[in-house]
Parts: sequence; C-alpha cells; structure tokens
Amino acid sequence: MSEAHSVKPQLRSDNVDPVTLAVFEGTLETTVREMTITMRRAAMSPIIAIGADFSNCIVDGQSRVIRQGDDQPVHLGAMIFTTRQVANYFGDDLAPGDAIYHNDPRTGGSHLQDMTLYKPVFYEGELLFWTVNRSHMNETGGPVAGGYNPLAEEIWAEGLRISPVKLYEAGEARYDVIDLLMTNFRIPRVMRGDLGAQYAACSLAERRLIALTEKYGVETIKRCQSQIIDRAEARMRAEISRMPDGEYIGRGMIEDNGRGSGDMQVGCILRIDGDEMHIQLEGPPMVNSYINSYTFNSYSGVFLGVLSFVDPSMPHNEGTYRPINIDLGEPGTIVNAVEPGACSLTTTTPLENIVDAVRDALCQAEPEWSGGGWPHVHGNSLFGIDPRHDEPYAYLSHMTIWGGGGAFWGHDGEPAVGTLAAAGAAYTGDIEVIEHNVPIHINRYELVRDSPSAGRWRGGLGTVYDFTIVDHEIKMTQLGDGTKFAPPSVLGAYSPHNAARVFYNHVFRQGETEPERLDPHGISPVYAGERVLIKCPGGGGVGPPFERDPTAVTADVRKDFVSIERAREEYGVVVDSETFAVDEAATAELRAGRQHK
Repeated sequence: MSEAHSVKPQLRSDNVDPVTLAVFEGTLETTVREMTITMRRAAMSPIIAIGADFSNCIVDGQSRVIRQGDDQPVHLGAMIFTTRQVANYFGDDLAPGDAIYHNDPRTGGSHLQDMTLYKPVFYEGELLFWTVNRSHMNETGGPVAGGYNPLAEEIWAEGLRISPVKLYEAGEARYDVIDLLMTNFRIPRVMRGDLGAQYAACSLAERRLIALTEKYGVETIKRCQSQIIDRAEARMRAEISRMPDGEYIGRGMIEDNGRGSGDMQVGCILRIDGDEMHIQLEGPPMVNSYINSYTFNSYSGVFLGVLSFVDPSMPHNEGTYRPINIDLGEPGTIVNAVEPGACSLTTTTPLENIVDAVRDALCQAEPEWSGGGWPHVHGNSLFGIDPRHDEPYAYLSHMTIWGGGGAFWGHDGEPAVGTLAAAGAAYTGDIEVIEHNVPIHINRYELVRDSPSAGRWRGGLGTVYDFTIVDHEIKMTQLGDGTKFAPPSVLGAYSPHNAARVFYNHVFRQGETEPERLDPHGISPVYAGERVLIKCPGGGGVGPPFERDPTAVTADVRKDFVSIERAREEYGVVVDSETFAVDEAATAELRAGRQHK
C-alpha cells in the first residue's frame, strides 16, 4: 500500500459523489473494452479472434456482476450465476494470482464449448473483484470434433466436462492440470493459445481494477459497486412500470431434429405486476438429443427476450435483472435440463426459441416495441488436416449463420447481422483472413434478394455463403434450427414464400450436376474440390406489407433487395421495370382490392 493511499480520506455519505461514480463506471467500461481488444488480438481460433464469440464481465467481491461487456447475450445472463457457483465452490480457498477454469452446465455453464476463466482480484488481502472471460472454444475432446454431436444422447458424448479447477495457484501455472486439459483436445496448440488469451484479458483487467482501488480506496469502491447495481435495478423497474399490467402468452417452436420428437413448443406465461415481471416457461420433457437447455442458459434466453423491449441504453449488470422473476418449471424439461441431458446445441436452438416465446408474449403487451423474428443458428463445424502445415484444425464456420435481423416498429431489419443468439454481437470478419486461417476458398458471400419477410417495415436481408474445400478432406457437422420455419413476423406482417426464407445447406459433389441437400443434424464427409452452399434467411417483418411506403419499396427494388414481382405480390406496389417509377394508379387499385378482400 502506498503512503498516499494510507491517508486517503473516505467519503462519509452512503452515496458516492456523481463525478467519482462516473469515473468508476467509465473505468469498468474501458476495462471490459480492453479485455475485448486483448481477446481479438491474442486468440488463435477464428471463431474467437474474428467472430468474437466470447464475453467479458467484472464481478464484485460479493459475486455480483457489476459490468457486462457488449458481448454475446447468450453468455452474459448465465455468467451472473456461474461466477457465484465458482466462488461458493472454493469458498475461502482463494488467493491472489489464482485463475479458475470451468465449463460444466451442471454448475452454471452453458454448453461444453463455452469455457470460462475466472480471476479473483484481491487488494490488501480482501477479495474485491472477479474478472471473467467466457469463450467458445473450437474443441471439447468428444467423439465429434468441435463439440457439436448431433447423435449424442447424453452429455458424456459431447466432450470433456470441467468442474471448477485452478489453472493458476498463487500466480504459478499448474501445468499438470493444463496439460491434462490439452491432452483431451485434438488441437492443443490452438486451444493453449486461446486459453492464454483468456488469461491475458483477465489479468489486464485485474491490473486496471487494482489501480482504480488504489486511487479511491476500498470503501468508496464498495459503495460504487452497490450504487451502480441499485441504479440499474431502478431503471429496469421504471421500464417495467410503463408496460401495462396483465398476463400474456407466447410461444416458440423447436423444429423436429429427426430423432423422433417431432416439432416441439416452448411456452411462456408472462405477467407484469407494477414494477416486476414474472416469467414462467413451459417446455416438453428432455430429449435424447443435443437440444436441451440447463437452468442458467435458459435464464440467458429470458433476459435476452426482455432486453429487446427496454431502453437500449440500459446498463447491463446484476441489478438490471433483479425485477425479473423466472420459473422454469419442474426439472427434466428441455428448458430446465438435468444430468445427463445432452446440450451442445443449447446456446442456439432451445435458447433462441425461449427468446422467441418471451418476445411473442411481450409483443402483446407493447405492440409498438415489437420486433420481427431473427434467424436461428444453423451452421457448420469443420474438421480436417490442414494440408498447408499438416496440422489438425477445427472450425465452427461462423459465416454460415449470418441471416438478416428482424424489423422493429419504425425500422427495417439490418442485413447480414447474424442470428438471434448473437443479436448483433458477432462479426463476420474479412474473407481473406478466414481463408488464411482455414484451408477453404470462399467463392461467394452475398446478400440474397427477396430473403426478408415483408412488412410495413421489412426484415433485413439474409446471405448466401459458398465455399470450396481446398486440397484435403473434411468431416462437416450440420447443426441448428430454422430449416422449416421462417423467422416470425408480427402485427400483420407476413410472407407467402416461407420456403425461400429458411436455411438450406447443400454440397455440390464431384461429377454431380445437382446439389445434395444435407441432413440439418448430421455429419457429412466433404472432399477436396467440393463446394458447400448455405443460404441464410432474412428477418421477420413488422406491420401489414400493404402499409409500406411505396417509395421505400421502390428504393428496395432499385437496390435489388426486392424483385419487381415480389414488390407487386407482397407490397401491392407496381414498379416500372425500365424507369423503376411507381405506377401510382395501378398501385392504388391493387392495394384497394387487397384491403377490400
């Protein structure tokens, strides 16, 4: 402790002065941002370094999340509870320089790919913070490279489960434990590099927080921690208070994954009572497949659904979620899974349908905050031997999941913004960087005309992704949801062309003229020179399409977002094919006829 710190006066008021609180919050924000920069610069896996499939947060000494990064929402709700589980697990057996690793859904994890590093931060012997990073790692060591096993019937078929374990103890690396982990992974060099990035990010944040504490003192820091949590709670209660009291029902549909369960419904009963929200989920019994969701992953889905109906500037810390009461029902369902339920798809298929169900209910409470649906994740995971340096690689092909965002009241959806699980927090990256990291050649990556659902405000455009396997053979896992049901539209928006607005996944085999449609939940060999083609749908619309401004439709036709045929059929707007001008008389007649009908 410095001499200056030992005589630093402490504020006597229970509340911290506004300037000090602003500096505290600003330091947390920049610290989390620095963690993000560190991860993107130091990680080796494309899914982390390019796709940004990771999340950071800062937790106080009472295991309360005080700052979440603008990261993957599927991680952030669960990390509130996971850090508490880890802290309780070790109790007093913590010291400066410790670093803990964990991925087990039974104790707060999501799926095994999401591996989390926790670093307790001490100041003068007192635990004041935790710095936390959760990253989607490209390998779990299970029977299917990449961790996604469509054939798994229980969690032990998905990879290595890591209960909370110290990787660093009092600043010293436990190489026995680290080597044990790496021995179980097919790509240990890359996994070790990604783990190093996690450790570096959390260690950098630790230094920033110690410096902050040295500046203001322990008591001021503690008051700041409590005050920003309480303030976030007050803001969320104000947001809920403006919503009309009542009970609202919503649902999401999980598509049949070919294992005999058929299509399944996730239900949501949402009740608003003053400044509190009560959400009860109803799900079918667990299935012998990888689409079960453990408790805290389901919490993340609920939180994401609610956050899309509140002020976007809402601070994201533990106080934000205090007014939201969640009931997942009896254990043993898809939304409240228990061991030994398989769950490698948990952060996408079940979570996204939980979000859909919550949003569906809130649409009834607040129509003018309504949003169209986003595509669900339906992607590919590749595994092979890179012929350029004869090393194995595993790659979750994050560019195969970039559909269009849903529209919101007053705004069209954004094009190629991702899927609902990421909600705009992931990145595509540069084509050339991906080709440098993975032995594939990307032939085409384009927006798809007529892919969004029509509406007064239309959805965002989806994409087509076309790549060729270069000089080697791979095993490719197809995974996810969204090949049967298009992203839902709301408040009168619709699309009569749903078949064109769902995911499809094809491979062009050598010597064949017609593409082979791949099983949406399967593992396929793909050989050198063969092409893989994935089409990602556009987002859902909001409001009746015939109420869309004809000039907006014409602008979409000019930009080749909407064809002349769809402009007429779906929006009732007749556009001249040569001048792209609106035929106002024909448009008025067409729209009047539709409204009369």
